[in-house]
Amino acid sequence: MTEQKRIAEDATFQIACAMEYINSLRGLLHVVQDRLEQNPFNKHYCTMVDLALYIADDWHNQLDCERESLEARTSEAFDLKSTATQNAETGNVSRTAGDAQ
Repeated sequence: MTEQKRIAEDATFQIACAMEYINSLRGLLHVVQDRLEQNPFNKHYCTMVDLALYIADDWHNQLDCERESLEARTSEAFDLKSTATQNAETGNVSRTAGDAQ
């Protein structure tokens, strides 16, 4: 495995870890929100928790999109590189008409 591919895999792993931490945070915020909703005097706190949940959801979605994009770009880049390497090794290099063989 090349160093570039290892770096790309490490990056997608770190994004997945961040998404898991955000999921944990979201779970905790939902518990806090449920407790606060039981007391009608905590409306402002509920609003703050709603905002924190919105931010956590937004970051989770953004990271998920970035992870998918990185995985697709990495796959494409390494598939193209692998195909080019295989073609060069097997001598399957395209030639134009008139090239010496």
